[in-house]
Order: sequence, then structure tokens, then C-alpha cells
Amino acid sequence: MVKDNIRVKIKVNMSNKLQEERTQEHIDFLTEFVSMKSISSDPNMRETSHNTASFLMQQLLILGAEAEIIHQDDGNPAVIAKLGDEEDLKTILIYGHYDVQPASKEDGWDTEPFELTEKDGYLYGRGATDDKGPITSTLFAIKEMLDDGVFAVNLRFIYEGMEESGSVGFEEIVNSQLDFFGKVDGVVVIDNYWLGTNRPCLTYGLRGMAYVMIEVSGPKQDLHSGIEGGVIREPMTDLIRIMSKLQRTDGMPMISQFGEDVRPITPEEKALYKDIDFNLEEYKNALGVSALNSEDAQELLMKKWRFPTFSLHGIEGAFSGPGGKTVIPWKVTGKVSMRLVPDQDPEKIVELVKKQINTVWSVLNSPNKLNISGFSGDWWLGDPTNYLFKAADKAIQEIWNQKPMYTREGGSIPAVPFMEKVFDAPAMMLAIGQSTDSAHSQNEKIRILNLINGKEVIKQMLLNLGKD
Repeated sequence: MVKDNIRVKIKVNMSNKLQEERTQEHIDFLTEFVSMKSISSDPNMRETSHNTASFLMQQLLILGAEAEIIHQDDGNPAVIAKLGDEEDLKTILIYGHYDVQPASKEDGWDTEPFELTEKDGYLYGRGATDDKGPITSTLFAIKEMLDDGVFAVNLRFIYEGMEESGSVGFEEIVNSQLDFFGKVDGVVVIDNYWLGTNRPCLTYGLRGMAYVMIEVSGPKQDLHSGIEGGVIREPMTDLIRIMSKLQRTDGMPMISQFGEDVRPITPEEKALYKDIDFNLEEYKNALGVSALNSEDAQELLMKKWRFPTFSLHGIEGAFSGPGGKTVIPWKVTGKVSMRLVPDQDPEKIVELVKKQINTVWSVLNSPNKLNISGFSGDWWLGDPTNYLFKAADKAIQEIWNQKPMYTREGGSIPAVPFMEKVFDAPAMMLAIGQSTDSAHSQNEKIRILNLINGKEVIKQMLLNLGKD
């Protein structure tokens, strides 16, 4: 039941009263969902996150699903459910996540991030597009199908609570519940966005990731640079020298053998880029930059999606506040990551980076201590010709009256390749929100039209899968 004081009233131009009532119910649910501060990176929000999982489980139970909360020692629980077990129907697993990124009004939001606010046809709030809005569209698609007496496929659900924190414990949870899920014929991931603002997208690829942390330590505590400056080898100096030997000025890594396993571009792959609408000037303006690394749209999209990258992220332990502070940090940790593509091996890449760091370290001949750690996640490349994509393509054309673009994402969701492997079933990513939704940023939002049409696409896609 949604509290009246947090209800968002919307105006929709619909002649069908039933559809208008369903839309308001949809928004009411999302309003309450967004109000729950399920921030996985904050241990102080564990109880709130558990309450969010319970809220989600209750909605699945209302649908008639068998639903459970799967707890883990270190992190938020996952919600799993199953609905239907007809032998002659396909079984489709739907994935999403209920956890969100941190947010506060002081970060620069125009509205309170955990109070869903309607403005100019958009709903603003943390999780509106990533991923509470799409979860809501999914649940209401299924609710309305059941209300209308339609059941096209068996459904399985997994909604994790640690996706924004590296999906800690996700694989263990899934592996422990394989008997619960049973045979799965296809995996639908609803956790990404359109390339632009006007044309729907289906996503068939994700980059993997390797993340490396370089820790250099020396004295037992921070030192005063006026008193101890000049008497020790400073950890920050060593770290800067190491990081300067990891990346070229063009942004590519100075890592031997880094790109030797990258899969060559095929004519078939290149053909998929020809139908993509991508305006370089609009993209440049959206980023707020004066130049891009390519002025050719196809080439830039390949840099964004299907070629590896190397990025420097920051230095933990160094002073970064306003004003001046003349401190020599006793320990600093540099953080770098690489986005990886077919057929790179994430573990191999981490080892190559460690080798490069150790090579540089040996030349420095420093008395300080070096510690290197890292983690990685695999890339994913789906088959855009399989039955999942065909069913979603047809649904998008029926609801949006235009053919979707087939895109890849530069980001990483390790859960996708894992689920494809563990269930031995193809996966597909269905985008609901627009590229301008500001996921992870201030003023995150989702267009009401996308929220409602996304629900309709999911309904039609499930119907199409039932007919296939």
C-alpha cells in the first residue's frame, strides 16, 4: 500500500480508463520502491536493504510466485522466485538488481533523491532507471498479463542486492539455488539503456573488466613535509612513477601482450554498426568535451564497445580536500581498471599488469613496500540472431513502431556471462531507459513513456516467446 504523502500524481493522455488506472498504480509502486535507500556500498543501510528485499518478495508472492530471500554473510540478500512449471512452455529467467548508488541532495540533486518527483514527463529519483524502474515495469507487465488471463512462459526471477558493489556473493547464491530454478531456456537482463533518446535498443555484448590496486607504504604514519620532508623516500612519489609507466598519452596501456588476444572484426560484425543512429555532435555536447578520439561514428562506437581500454581512477590515501595540507601520506593506493573484450582472459590481463608494475618497481629500487591486488569479471557476447532477440525485436516494433538498434555496452555486468554459462542458456539485454537518464549521477530519471512502453514491450516479448 502506497502512502498518500509520497504518491506522485501523473497526467497521462489515455482514453482507456483501465490503462490510466494501471499507469497510476505502476507509478505508485515505483514511488515507494525508490523511497527505500537500498545502498549496497553502505553497511549502515543493510537493514534498509533487507527491508527492500522483503518488499520485493512480497510483490512476487502477490503475483502468485513462489519466492524466497537468500541471505549471505557479507552483503545484501538476493530475491529469487518462480512462477509456473508447465512442461510445454519455455522457462525464462529475468534478472535485475534492487540496490542503488549512494545519493544525497548535497551532491547536487535538484530534488530529494529518494523521493520520486515528476517533472516534464520524467520521474526523478535514485534507482528510477537503474534498476528499480525496469524492475517495476517487469512486475507490472506480468501482473497485467495474469489479470488478463494470459500466461505465455514459465518465469524465474533473480533480483540481487549487491550489483552496484561488484555482485558480491551472486555466483554463490545462484549455484546454491540451481535446483530451485530448474531448467532455464533463456535469460533476459533488464538493466541497461538506449544509445540515444529516440530509438529503442537491444544489447548483445558487454566488456569485461580487470581492476588493479597498487599499494605503496613506507613510514608507520603520515609525516609533516616541513619536518620530515627530504629524509625518506615518499610512497606517493613511487606510486606516481609506477602509474606513469602504465598508460600512454593516447590512453592505451603500456602493457606488453595486452591486446594480443583481441578478436578480429568480422564483416558480419561490422555490418551491425551500419544501422546505428549515432550523432557525434550530440554525444560530444552530452559529455561536455570539445573533441572525441575519433570523428567517425562507427570507429568511435567500436572504441566505446568492442575495443579494450585502460583508465586511471585515483589515489586513495592522498589529500584531496579543499585548501592545502602539507602531509606526506604513509600509504597510498593507486587504482586502475581495464575494460576487456573477446577473447581476452581477465585473469591473464591482471597478471600482465602485475608483471609490468613489478618491472617498474625493480628499477625504482625503493625501500618502501609494494602490494598489488585485483579482481576481474568476464566479457559477454550474445547471439543477436537467437530467439530471444527475435521476440524482443518484434515486440519493440509493435509497441514503439520502429525497429530497434542492436548495440553493445562498454560497461561490465559479470552476472550475464555467468548466468549464460551456469544455466546453459542464451542471454539477452533489454534496454528500457534512455542514454540521458543519468544513472549513477545526480538527477537520475526515467521518462514515463519509457517506463510504460517498457512494460508493454515486456508483455509482448513474453507473448512472442510463448508462441515461438
